[in-house]
Amino acid sequence: MDQGRFSASGLWERTCSSIRARVPENVYMQWFAGIVPVRMDDSKIVLGVSDDIYAKWLTENYSDILTDGLLSANGKQLKFEIETGHSVSFPEEDAGEDEAGAFNLESAHGFSTDSGTAPNCLPGYTFDNFIVGEENRYAYSAALTAAQAPGKFNPLYIYGSTGMGKTHLIQAVANRVHKTDSDTVVRYVTCEAFLNSYLDSLRTHSTFKSHFEFRNHFREVDLLLIDDVHQLGGKDQIQEEFFNTFNTLYNAGKQIILTSDKRPSEIRGLEARLVSRFESGVTTQITSPTTFETRLSILQHEQKEQLVKLSPDVIHYVAERISSSIRTLKGALMRLVAYSSMLGRSIPMAEAEGILADMLDKEAQTRKVTIDRIQQVVAEYFSLRVSDLTGTKRPKNIAEPRMIAMYLSREMTEHSLVDIGNAFGGRNHATVLHAVAQVKALSAQNQDLRHNISAVKRKIQG
Repeated sequence: MDQGRFSASGLWERTCSSIRARVPENVYMQWFAGIVPVRMDDSKIVLGVSDDIYAKWLTENYSDILTDGLLSANGKQLKFEIETGHSVSFPEEDAGEDEAGAFNLESAHGFSTDSGTAPNCLPGYTFDNFIVGEENRYAYSAALTAAQAPGKFNPLYIYGSTGMGKTHLIQAVANRVHKTDSDTVVRYVTCEAFLNSYLDSLRTHSTFKSHFEFRNHFREVDLLLIDDVHQLGGKDQIQEEFFNTFNTLYNAGKQIILTSDKRPSEIRGLEARLVSRFESGVTTQITSPTTFETRLSILQHEQKEQLVKLSPDVIHYVAERISSSIRTLKGALMRLVAYSSMLGRSIPMAEAEGILADMLDKEAQTRKVTIDRIQQVVAEYFSLRVSDLTGTKRPKNIAEPRMIAMYLSREMTEHSLVDIGNAFGGRNHATVLHAVAQVKALSAQNQDLRHNISAVKRKIQG
């Protein structure tokens, strides 16, 4: 027997169990069930699919899911490659019929019938277990308002990088509304699922009886939640369909909630009329967990769900060293938990550092930032000179960028308050401390300020 193939098969079976628990059943059946494990070695696993289109879609849309699934199954990071030209077979889905013989749409599209959870949503995504920090407080408040008073913030558009908690937040809305009134028609889908359903409705042998039935499925609802709407970019035909669906719901006063990794105006290939619709309500951003306290709270909450417990010093270490995203933070925790489980003992600090070495290296690369670099990027972003930031002039167009630069110098470098003050024209440490506190307080209320800070950070790290 080919040992590489045997090992690949065992690992892939465990990976599929992990993936299946994280994605809707229809998504699993359509994109993961037909993947064939080909071979593996110590550094990677090769997965087989039928053609280039299949491979491209997996790579562009599900790399994170595959990576996280392999990590959970393997206990350590494992790269994957997708190889085309393999014969794949998909298990048949039993969509079933009701007693009258009518097709069951909810079952066919993976929607949950659990009365305690909104259709197509995970029961663990609630407001109660969403950790609120400075970087997501406004988004949390807006989502909670949308759940308590649907239509007040319409549409609600939440954007931020991958792994920041956007899906958790909007599924929390869906679950809260469904729990409050189970008769409310709630429809949560990813943008990809909306696209797939649309294409499916145009086929002769469709799970929908007609394209009209597809439209009713998404338009005869009280609450529509769409994840990752940036995937609409460049798809003209589906944009037309989505535009009409949006207008139908909006004009009827139904709540619409959207998430994306970008602001509407930053989505390449998105029609101006959709940009206008998306920006007509409340737009709010979620950024990476900037404070140690928020990261620690996230890890402590996750630990409650684990049978294997890590020592407090290891938890604190992870919170201090991992700050790029919530997904990375949780991934580090899960890796340590997996190792502890496999070894049957606790993980000491020195060993934890080794287990997380590759993740810590990536984090360190994002932190190798100098005060000079921050000053240059901030000055360029706000159309100023570096000398404006280090000088004594105090008009608002200079004072605010200067505070942002001081704040980022504190957050992104290891320099002391005294060092930062000296770099900004010999200011004292109290001035720097005040600037940092001021930016934190203002950014909790000012969405434009949060956006500017995030944009500057991306330029600094890019």
